[in-house]
Order: sequence, then C-alpha cells, then structure tokens
Amino acid sequence: MVSAQAGPSNKPRVLLVASSTDTLVLKDGKKDPTGFYLDELYVPAQRLIDEGYDVVIATPTGKKPVMDKTSVQVELFDNQAELDRALQFVASYPSMQKPITLKQAAAKLDDFVAVYVPGGHAPMNDLMQDADLGKILQRFHAQGKPTAFLCHGPIAALAALPQSKDYRAALVASGTEKAKGSAKNWIYDGYKMTIFSNAEEYIIEKEVLHGNVPFYVADALKAAGGQVSNGPEWKSYVVRDRELITGQNPQSDKELATKLIEALAEKSGK
Repeated sequence: MVSAQAGPSNKPRVLLVASSTDTLVLKDGKKDPTGFYLDELYVPAQRLIDEGYDVVIATPTGKKPVMDKTSVQVELFDNQAELDRALQFVASYPSMQKPITLKQAAAKLDDFVAVYVPGGHAPMNDLMQDADLGKILQRFHAQGKPTAFLCHGPIAALAALPQSKDYRAALVASGTEKAKGSAKNWIYDGYKMTIFSNAEEYIIEKEVLHGNVPFYVADALKAAGGQVSNGPEWKSYVVRDRELITGQNPQSDKELATKLIEALAEKSGK
C-alpha cells in the first residue's frame, strides 16, 4: 500500500469534493448530525493513491470536512485494521487537514484528471447547489473527464443545473413534481445513473434519523432527467454512462473505485 500521507507531487491529480456542512434539517425541522461517510471517502481515495494518483480534497469553504460518526462501522470495511487505517487517513492525510476551496479548484481545472464526490447526507445541503462545483462538472462534462459519485453523492451532480438553488428550494418546499420547472438544461439529462435508493433511505429514516429526509435523492435525480436505476438494498451496484460513474450505497465503494480507475486509464490511453 502506498502511504496515505504522500505529499504533493507531479502525479496526476484527482479532485475529491466533500461538503462543508455537518447538519441535515429533516422534514419536521429536527437537525441531525451528518457529514461524509468514512468508507465512501477513504476506500476510493486510498485506491487512487495506490494506483499512483494524488488526491486533492476540496470543500466549499476550505475547512476540513466533517465525518458522519455513524459511518465508523467495521462492517463497512474488510476488518478492524482497515477501519483503523481509514480513521488514520482522515486524521493525517495532508489535504484532508487543509482542503482547497471549490473556487480555487474551479480556477485550476486543468490540474485535475477526474472528480469524485463521496456520500453521507451532507451533499444534499451545499454541494447540490454550489455554483463552483457546477462549473467544475460542466467543464469535466465538456472534456469527458471521469466524474464519479457514491451513495448520496450523486445528488451533487445537480450543481450543474443552471438553477440549482431554485431546484433544491422547490424540492424542500413542494416536492419533485413542482421542482421540475427548475430542472432545465441539465448536462446529465438522459444519463443512466444510480444513487441511494428510496428503499434504503426508508430504513435509515426509521433506524438512524428517526425522522424523514427533506427529499428523496433518487426522486430528485429522476425529476431532473436522470435515468435512475437501483440494485438490491445494501449490495454493490455501480452504473457508468460516458464520463459519469455512480454507485448506489456504501457497499459500492470498491466497485466504484475500480470503475473510476478504469475510466482514468481509458482517458489517458493506457
């Protein structure tokens, strides 16, 4: 395994985008702690590092992203030792400690060969309506650069909507049917994709959140024009369509990483 603490280098760079938020406001107004899911950030990041890429973390504010504490589960890793390595990565990887801002990343997009967004509920807050992320996705789309999202992460693809803020506001206030009016000219309209399923979200609402999410991410992508499909609950399921690579749930972390690395190799002609 290549050291997760490797410093900046001339290696090809992958941009890993995480939310700057740590709270999800539920339907009833209750606030629930949130953040990135540990395996969803670590497993693809470490795989990329092992394959010779430099992973650069970016958040909207430039502050270190917050981890969803409910994601510290040995069941999401091969064993306790791998979980410990993931926690060490979060605590010590230099770019995790001092992320760049999305605005900084958007100004230097030629520095990056791919972008990846892990899940946790947090991307439902800021990433899906972040204008700088929207610029990044639009440029990568135009250049056919690999663009990957995992679990709730694919909701951040909506940042590429010209009216992403209006779309999110309509989702929260009125639901998917009325939100459709703000979902125009999406670069991923018609793309095949996946995201955390409603069936899985229902379980999380009951067993973890004890309340309802402000909207269902699968429905939100469908209403915007995404051709959303889902596999069995809590089983790996990854969909690739052109430059877009999406994974359904935490269990898809390894398969998504493999598909992303394959796409990078194809893009570079290796």
